[in-house]
Amino acid sequence: MATATQTAKPSNGMDKSVKELEAQIAALKSDVSELTATLGKLGREAGTEARARASKAANTAKESAYSTAHAAGAQAREYYGQAEAQVRENPAAAVGIAAGVGFLAGLLFARK
Repeated sequence: MATATQTAKPSNGMDKSVKELEAQIAALKSDVSELTATLGKLGREAGTEARARASKAANTAKESAYSTAHAAGAQAREYYGQAEAQVRENPAAAVGIAAGVGFLAGLLFARK
């Protein structure tokens, strides 16, 4: 058996094709790298926008809750004033109503 070591030399056409493939692979790597960077940037921007929207919604909800609480407090003070005026105008009726409510509450809590 004869062993001969021969290195096959690619022809010019084959060499040119390999170089073109290497150039295309390098371009593809560059494109993938750019796409990755762009997607990262878009993700960060979307996160920033989402945080801004959430913050705005939270501030709006906070202002609405404060406004509602303030209105409820004003309404409660108004009702308290009206009840106080009724008690001052009709003290006997107020005492009677309070006694009746107390009696009913005693009946309800005394049941077992």
